[in-house]
Formats: sequence, structure tokens, C-alpha cells
Amino acid sequence: MLSEKLYGDFLSWKLEDTLSQFPLKPGKIATFVVNIKVKLDFSCQENLLQDLNDDGISVSGLPLSSPFRQVVKPRVEAKPINPQESSKSGDFSHVKTLEAILYFKYSGGPGHVEGYYRNLSLGLHVEVEPSVFFTRVSTLPATSTRQCHLLLDVFNSTEHELTISARNNEDLILHAGECQRMAIQVDKFNFESFPESPADGTQYANAKQLEEERQQAKGLEINSKLDICWKILSLKREGEASVEGVLNQLVLEHLQLAPLQWDILVDGKLCDCDVVVDCKVGDPVPLQVKLTNWSKNSVGPFALTMTPYQDYQNGVHNYELQDAITFVGSNTFYIDSVKPTKDSVYFGALLFLYTGDFYLNIKFHEDNCSKELPLSWFCLPSVHIRAVEPVAEAKL
Repeated sequence: MLSEKLYGDFLSWKLEDTLSQFPLKPGKIATFVVNIKVKLDFSCQENLLQDLNDDGISVSGLPLSSPFRQVVKPRVEAKPINPQESSKSGDFSHVKTLEAILYFKYSGGPGHVEGYYRNLSLGLHVEVEPSVFFTRVSTLPATSTRQCHLLLDVFNSTEHELTISARNNEDLILHAGECQRMAIQVDKFNFESFPESPADGTQYANAKQLEEERQQAKGLEINSKLDICWKILSLKREGEASVEGVLNQLVLEHLQLAPLQWDILVDGKLCDCDVVVDCKVGDPVPLQVKLTNWSKNSVGPFALTMTPYQDYQNGVHNYELQDAITFVGSNTFYIDSVKPTKDSVYFGALLFLYTGDFYLNIKFHEDNCSKELPLSWFCLPSVHIRAVEPVAEAKL
């Protein structure tokens, strides 16, 4: 009797705990505990979203700017006094209703010996109100090419102060009716294992249903890594918050790990984020470019050129470094065609003549191979090298 789409279990119980109380003596009571846990999608409730818009809160998909922090004005409670009135045309409610029937079969005493038993049907009516809303979802790039920041505008729809937290993130405190932005740094996800065609998923009726299942699976995978929870201390109540219903296709693309993985190693050290590789002036420094192809088709060949420069931290980049740094061999790297799940490695070397902090500007040559692939597949890590004077050996 569930008309809403549920995420996870609605009712759960441990029958063993009740059975351990039997046989039940005359005048005694046995307790059967039913745990109720509800996770529903309120993201598509148009009346509620419009109500939030009236208060100046942005909603995902609507052309409104999102405030970083805003307390909305009090609203008249929309919950109807008579639940049956909520189904009338023109009425709206922030409450969703779930109903279930529990069937019990029990026996005892002389009747049990004779094989008699009784049936009991217990109706359960649960009204569900939203805890928090993600009114806007977007992304920002991180310093690492394999990470990004997921930005969530969180709205506290309860009448109590609420704390919301995510994995490896600081807790965010929201007052009643308050909206704040939450930034979560996440590792990008590999969605290549999900089926992409009806041939890979014959249980789906059509391509549209397959795509819906794929998007739902992606949302479930992302949500499991975020581990977003809310807690109302005054009521000693807590629960989970899900982003499964608010992740659009653009956000999913930004959260997806590029099928082409580029690794650059300087002197055997992997370059990424704020990693600084130290090397000695006058010693050749090994440079390695590795491409791993996680797509389902062969890619390449590719050509990329590395140009060293210095960043003066004032918007000026100095590329005139012919007297300070040189390549041992060519500064253009050629990578042959790479088959799926395979990798290709190109080796080179750098020679620093003076001390200082240097960076590498890496550009791909435009050809037919690179133009056919999305730009997001060509994200290379930043390379920061610090050349220092060699340590003089002490003479004995």
C-alpha cells in the first residue's frame, strides 16, 4: 500500500526478540517492536519548491541566485487538519503519507493443541515531513584533477535547530528555516562499470528506463560516499539526508572520473595537488608521463609539449628560461595508441642550471584524435619543481 518511492526499508523488526518471550503466561504481556525508518524524495514536490521560492530560497533548476546564508520568514503551517482534505484539488501539503498493514497469526492454550489459531490485522499510518532540503546543487574543481567540491545549499525545514554533517567534513548548524551552503570535497567516481546499452541490461524495457536506472545507481553510489546525516539535539532525533533525487546530469558529469588517467612523475614522485618535487641543480631529473585508458575504446596517438615557466605570484609568468632549464632530448612527448585497460609510458629528463621554483605548462597538439574526445578527458596534474643547490660533501 505504498504509493511513494521508498529508499531502503520502511519497516523492520527482529521476530526473535518477541519469540523469546513465549510461551506467555496468563496475565503477562509480550512486546513486539517495529522500527520505522523512512527516506522519501521531496525534491519533485512543486508546491513545496514554490513555497521556498516565495521565501527567497533558490531551488535547483530554477533561475534564482542562491544565498550563502539566509533565514526565511515564518510560514503558515500547510499541514491540513483533516488528512482526507489533502487530496482535494488546489490544496498542498509538505506531508507525505505512508500506510502499511501488519498481519499476525497466533495461537495458544487448548486451541493450539487442536490446531486452531487467530488472525490479527494491524493498520499503520505514518505521516512523513521533510527534514532538510538541498535547494541547489553545483560543483567546483579542486586542486587535484581526481577530486572536486560538491556544493550543497541546505535548507532546514524543521522548527528546531539542526546539525548536519558529512564524511570528513565539519558539522554545520542550521536554525529553524535557515539555509546555508555546504562544501564537501570528494574523490571523483568511476561510472564506467555501469551498463550503457540495452545489450548490457536486458532486464530493462527500453533505453530510457536503462538511463534512469543508471542515473539512480550513480546517485546511490555518490550518496553512500557522502554519508550526510542530520541531528536535532533538542528532540534526540537523527537521520540521514540523501542527494539521490537532486543530482542532475551536469553535476554527475563533473563528479565522474575522466576515463583517461594522466600521471606525471618527476624523479619518481607523483605530481598532484600541492606536491613540490625537490631536485638538485646540475643533475638530470627523470620525467615520466603515463596514460591509462579506462574507456571502452582505443585512444590516441597523442602529442603534448611541456614548457617550463616561473610564476611570480602577481599574474606574471616568465617563459624566458633558456638559460635556467633545458630538456634532455625533446620537450614534446609522443604517446602511441592505447587500448582499453592498458597504459602507455613516455620517458624524458630535465636539467636545471639555476635554483628556483619552476612549473610545467602542458599543452596537447590539436589533431583529429584529440578533437574527437571531450576536453574533460585531458586534465593533467600541476607540476611544481624546486631546484636547490647540491649539498657539498664534507672532506675528511
